[in-house]
Amino acid sequence: MIIDTHVHIWKRTMYPDVIMDAYLEPLVLLDALYFKGGPQEGKDWLTSETDEKELVQNMEVAKIDKSVILPLDFGMVGPTKQGVEEFNDWVFEACSAYPDKFLPFIGIDPQRGETAIRLIEKYIKRFDAKGIKVYPPTGWRPDEERIKPFWKVLDDHGMVVVTHSGAVWGPLNEELSRPSYYSKVLEKHERLKLVIAHMGGKYRDEMFPLLAKHENAYTDCSALQGWLPSNPEMVVSRLKEVAERIPDRIFFGTDWPLFELAYSQPYFIDLISTQPWGSEEMKERLFSVNFQRMMMK
Repeated sequence: MIIDTHVHIWKRTMYPDVIMDAYLEPLVLLDALYFKGGPQEGKDWLTSETDEKELVQNMEVAKIDKSVILPLDFGMVGPTKQGVEEFNDWVFEACSAYPDKFLPFIGIDPQRGETAIRLIEKYIKRFDAKGIKVYPPTGWRPDEERIKPFWKVLDDHGMVVVTHSGAVWGPLNEELSRPSYYSKVLEKHERLKLVIAHMGGKYRDEMFPLLAKHENAYTDCSALQGWLPSNPEMVVSRLKEVAERIPDRIFFGTDWPLFELAYSQPYFIDLISTQPWGSEEMKERLFSVNFQRMMMK
């Protein structure tokens, strides 16, 4: 069984222009350089929008059994044509058509204060939401005083929290994604389960001490494709490292669709399946067992 624990779907109207411009800039530059296209407002780039039907098709090709859907709330960074509640409503309703394939999480910026808490309670009550995706580089530190009520409600419900770590786009503050900022949060909220995305990214040296100290902390391997296809040895070495140091707390993730143009899901799965970074049992842990065990705690 394969569970992709780090997947996104969105419409362009749900993200601020400043975020989409930063994300699409490399594609626009390539188009201008090689195809003489130049910037075109509203151009339908591959991955500029995604939905549940497209995802299902990709999952079938990659032989992925289940995907965890993580909405990204960038509405505090710039104006959007659709609000965060409409975005989350769309995600949960779209995923409801494929209950065996999708596990949708909430996507809310804690800087929204009481609104964030209201929406968390709404999606838990209406859809039995099990987790949430947060993105500190939008302008907040996890250990800030003003974020404490947010963590309390998540801890009260025993929620899974997937947090970004490492590199960011455009106007976002990369330094705020350091895993070490979660240490005090985990000390006070033992029912909360934290997943440090992307193996900590550039801050992975902070991730390992955090996981060693807190049993309710985990990570995923999404975005390792950034080393591919140019440096597969780096990917294998990073996987070997987590197999040796945190074999029970690493999950499979792809960050779909962000790396599809560079190294698609089927290729990533094949590399993980065939390279000698861990035993077959370890690969099963990565692909599904570890995540399933965490969700049952």
